[in-house]
Amino acid sequence: MQKGDIAKLKLLLAGISARMTKNRDYFIRAVCTFTSGKKKFDAELSLDGQNWALRFQGSTSPTDAAAFCAFFASEAEKFDESVLVYTERSAVVTLSATSRGVQMKQAEREASDEEKANAANPLLDSGRQYLIRVDQAAALLREIGILTADGKLKNDMIRKYNQIDHYVELVAPMFEQDDSDEIVLLDCACGKSYLSFVMNYYLHEVLHRRCRVIGVDIKEHVIDESRAMAKRLGYHNMSFQCADLRVYQPPKNVTAVISLHACDIATDLALATALRARAKYIACVPCCHKELLDQYTMPGLEPLTRHGVFKARFNDVLTDSMRALKLEAEGYKVSVVEYISPLDTPKNLLIRAVRTGRENRRAKADYEAVRRTLGTTSELDRRCMDMENEFFITDEDLIP
Repeated sequence: MQKGDIAKLKLLLAGISARMTKNRDYFIRAVCTFTSGKKKFDAELSLDGQNWALRFQGSTSPTDAAAFCAFFASEAEKFDESVLVYTERSAVVTLSATSRGVQMKQAEREASDEEKANAANPLLDSGRQYLIRVDQAAALLREIGILTADGKLKNDMIRKYNQIDHYVELVAPMFEQDDSDEIVLLDCACGKSYLSFVMNYYLHEVLHRRCRVIGVDIKEHVIDESRAMAKRLGYHNMSFQCADLRVYQPPKNVTAVISLHACDIATDLALATALRARAKYIACVPCCHKELLDQYTMPGLEPLTRHGVFKARFNDVLTDSMRALKLEAEGYKVSVVEYISPLDTPKNLLIRAVRTGRENRRAKADYEAVRRTLGTTSELDRRCMDMENEFFITDEDLIP
């Protein structure tokens, strides 16, 4: 190679080295092919946990991103043609050095003909642009039970698939506008973590964003299974913790808190965790409501709740509307939408909130007035009171 080509190769390799370090959680493999005449020599880079290993000419040695790229640059000068194929979960980068010069190409992984055929199903909405595409997200959808073992879409799971994709569609604007270097997503009361896995796929594979996803649940067996799923999928940027949200301390710089069908006060605990973390975004789908059912009164309107079914339905509306108002009182801009048909489940409200960083005195006054009228105190109220009464020692307090 000419000096100019060597300089260009090293410059491009510096970019790949930085990418390997930044995106190590998404790394799959890097394969080198060196050609001299009719002879070819292969090398492969792999990642086991935190350790990089380079296999070349029958031996394997530890390495790192910078050393691997230096290795390729050095070997490329000795051969007629050298090709590096670097593969991440959603992209393939090909760097070639030949007598004709140095070139680099990047492409998204193309679905195979078999994957495209498996994705075809007459029960799908043909006019819809799915964000989590069957032909691209086969490994994920197979893991969460949407696809069969051979990659075909299950007819009885199409409704669930549509629900998942529509949820992503409704929260997508939050993340599309976000400018964080890394998105930190916290799934509270994550259960089997299907939503965590889908959001992780969307953030990295669709939006091409660096992200870290954390799932928290009080049940140890679902956390164990979530960890196993993450390992099978190779999602190294995901972690799961068995913890009670009442005492859980969220990490710093949480971008978003999500929660799907956390039962009763678990939804309040999820919202309180989001407030404690000062999350930029909240996307919560509440489930059953019980806590306020025996608390609330409607002065002057008691005859309307004489029948138990009406009292329960009023309770559902009161609980979620008060949650939305409480988030406004805490400085969030809130919207509430039906994210799926009520024919699928009556628990179909999605509460979306974006932190404004501004105090909302009117919403606070409205919330307290409503709470006094109804005579209620929710778990969310108690969690917020606890946060107000917390005592923090700052570095300044320790200076004599």
